[in-house]
Amino acid sequence: MKDYDVIIVGAGPGGLTAGMYASRGNLNTISIEKMMPGGQIANTHLVEDYPGFESISGPELAQKMEAHARKFGLKIENDIVNKIKPDGRYWIVEGDS
Repeated sequence: MKDYDVIIVGAGPGGLTAGMYASRGNLNTISIEKMMPGGQIANTHLVEDYPGFESISGPELAQKMEAHARKFGLKIENDIVNKIKPDGRYWIVEGDS
């Protein structure tokens, strides 16, 4: 069992942003994603409405978001979260692996 300050389920744009800010705040943070970082954007051919980019491929944007979050120390693990249960002051997150 590993201990983290913050566990984020999902590594789409919201999960990566939350992970980036938590990691930046010196919290030991992990994002657990069942597919690939970036969420639906990673499977989108062309993104033309994301702030800061006039036009960018979905996979490229997903890679940039992942790299930016990892730069601050976010750990990303590929797994499926099966159960989240309280355990006193803490939460236990159970996955397939």
